Amino acid sequence: MAASSNFAFLQEHDPIFLQLASTAEQVFASDPNTTLIKLRQLGEALAQDLASRAGIEFDATTTQSDLLYKLSREIQLDQNIRSLFHTLRVEGNRATHEFRTQHREAMDGL
Repeated sequence: MAASSNFAFLQEHDPIFLQLASTAEQVFASDPNTTLIKLRQLGEALAQDLASRAGIEFDATTTQSDLLYKLSREIQLDQNIRSLFHTLRVEGNRATHEFRTQHREAMDGL
């Protein structure tokens, strides 16, 4: 997958971060709904990476909301970052379950 200029910096951290972000960006014009779903997945991948680095236990049954709570408690996650994680989670869920996303919401996610 070609690295977009906006997200190429993610490659050095984890190729999956780049893949998810680039896909979100690439499908924006034709499918803003998928953009938000991919961004939600990116939020999950980033939170899991943070948790792993901080030694915070989680497994396949840990919800994103619970993981964000653990991150906030254990590493005092900045309020702005916590808010952005929750926004991606909520908007990604909405995109998944309501099947429609406006370009405005997808652009806010990007």
